Formats: sequence, C-alpha cells, structure tokens
Amino acid sequence: MTLLISLFILQGGSIILSILKVISRSRMTNILRFSYGAFLIFSGMVKILDPLGFSYKLQEYFEVFGLEWFIPLTLSLSICICLFEIFIGFFLVYGIYIKQVLWSNLVLMIGFTFLTFYSAYFNAVTDCGCFGDFMKLEPWFSFQKDIVLLIVSVVLFLNHLNIKPLFTSHNSLVFIFLIVLFIPVYALSHLPFVDFRAYKIGNSIIEGRILPDDAKQDIYEDVWFYQIEGEVKEFSTSEKPWAIPGAIFKDRKTNLVVKGDEPLISDFEITDYETGFDMTDSILGLNKVVLLISYDIEKTKISAHQAINSDVVKLLNNYDIPIYGLSASSVEDIKDKILVDELEYQYFSVDQTTLKTMIRSNPGLILLENGVVTQKLHWRDLPRDWLKFINQ
Repeated sequence: MTLLISLFILQGGSIILSILKVISRSRMTNILRFSYGAFLIFSGMVKILDPLGFSYKLQEYFEVFGLEWFIPLTLSLSICICLFEIFIGFFLVYGIYIKQVLWSNLVLMIGFTFLTFYSAYFNAVTDCGCFGDFMKLEPWFSFQKDIVLLIVSVVLFLNHLNIKPLFTSHNSLVFIFLIVLFIPVYALSHLPFVDFRAYKIGNSIIEGRILPDDAKQDIYEDVWFYQIEGEVKEFSTSEKPWAIPGAIFKDRKTNLVVKGDEPLISDFEITDYETGFDMTDSILGLNKVVLLISYDIEKTKISAHQAINSDVVKLLNNYDIPIYGLSASSVEDIKDKILVDELEYQYFSVDQTTLKTMIRSNPGLILLENGVVTQKLHWRDLPRDWLKFINQ
C-alpha cells in the first residue's frame, strides 16, 4: 500500500512540476512512462502467478453483471488480461508501438475504472482483484487508484510524441514473452510459484482464525426515530431525542460506520455431513493430519483419487496419521463419481470458496501439523515416496 501511494505521489508530483514548468514535458513523460509501465508489469505479474485465482475474481464480476455465459471462459480471459497488462507495460517501457499501446491502455483503464466504481458504489465486489491475493484494496480506494491511473494514461496519450524507443533491438521481448507465458502454464499444471494466501506453507490456520488484540474494531452508529408533533424524525445518539419533551419513540436502527479488521481466515469451518457437528477444532488440534481437498467432485481428477486411495491410506494408517476428505459436494455425489460403495476415509463438508482458496488443485493434498500447513501437493505431483511427504 505504501509503495502504491508513493507511486501516485511521484506521478502526481511530476505532472504538477511540469505544469509549473519546473521540469520539462519530456522529463515528466518519461517519469510517467517508466513508473506506469513498471506498475502494469507488477500488477499483471502478481495475478498471472495465480491465474486460477484471478479467474475466480472474474467469475464474481460476470455473476454480478448477469454474464454467466462468460464463466466457462474465465480462465482463458484471466491469462489473456494478465498478459495484455504485462506487455502494455513492457512496450511502454521499451517505447515501441506507442500509439497502439496507449490506445489499448486507455480502453483497459476505462474498463477497470467502470468496474471499480460499480463495485464500490453498489458494494458488488468487495475486492477488485487488481493485485490478486498479494494485496487487497477497499472498493473506494481501488476506484480512486483507477482515477489516478486514468489521468496518467490520458497525460501519456497527449504527450506520446515525447516517448522515444529505449533500445534499438527488441529481441529480448521474445525471451521475456516465453518466460511470462511459462508462469501460468506451470501454475495450472502444478501449484503457483508464490503463494500469497492465508493457507500458504508455514502458516498456522489456528492463528489465522484469531483476530489480534490490537485489531481495529467495527464502529457502529445508532439512528433513532422519534415522533415529534405528529412527524417521525431521525436523530443521532448525540442529539438525545428521548430528552425532547413530548417525543415518542418509534424505532431504532444500527448502521456500520467503519468496518473493522477481519482475521486472515474467517470462513474455515469443517462440518460433519451426517451429524452437522463442527469438526474444525478437532481436526486442527491433531498432531498430523492429511487433508484431501476436492472442492467440486464433478470437476475432479478421478485417477488422482484412485492413486491416493491405493497408495497413501494404508501407509497413513500404519503410522497412525488420519486422512480426511474435504469437499463442497455431497457424500452421495462423491461415491457416485469415484464409483465406490464405501469411501476409503471420511469426508467432511467445507465451503467451496474456502477450498478453492486453500489449494489450486482438484484434488489436492495438504499436510497439517498442529494446525500449521507444512506441505501442499497438486494431484500431478503425488510423490513416489509418501514417507518423505508425511515426515518432512
């Protein structure tokens, strides 16, 4: 957040200094060009590290706008948008195809600004997803960010003649393109190179569910409705309407004025399908436990389930390490999909969004030790040596 504000101060300051003729237009343009280009590269990179996560955010937007028919395309759009953003940034830094780049950038920024305004005004999407899971922005701050960037985009567009090529050769862009393209391919085939989520390796789910003592609390305000001389009026608590002679109480409502902090993990609840009991604390309290995550059994990789069932269950039983399945699907659907009458281990119910956040794999494996995430595996990376997996 500090770097983002510093960037805006640099960009805004350069524009003001240029207007005051303290610096030349050419220097201002270069400051905006390199700072904005670096911003676009960074913004695209933190999202393309986890293209599946950004696709979930796009799905939210499509659902808000009633464009559900776009949902099957979200993953492809996620990768394309990130690549588009990254290479607009690189082309801007390199100083090539400037007219096309700046026109494309204006279209991109107008679209983003509309989305963030809509999300903020209607409280439709609480996090814009501009930086993936790396950094969460409040809706109105995200809209203000886009207003600043839109202004910068317009200034760059109006001063495009001042943008000169940085290099005579652009062969390095091909190499950069291949590297950038490899990132989402790897992330989708295995797991993201970098995990920014609360369930990353080394994090304690137990601690993540607890709000720190110094956390900012929610602030509420009471609105009082009193009838005075036949007319119902609104009052704040400080106005003490109950002290007004002849005032008759009618109603009171409480509004949230300032949203307080939330724990890093606020939606992790494990429920027993049959009894409805909350199993969260019991499972997090185990010395070691393996969790098989399958957020949607209809979309899962059945061969991976079969490999786990044949290789790991007996081994874990020998070492007295329990394994549980977590899914948003019903037990009946799980049995039907895996084609078994009895499951190898017990499944519990967990919210689908939570499971998608925990691991970008369906199925995927997570090893917990006293509530701490110590291992995460994509179904393509099932180990040959399961002992090494459970003992690391």
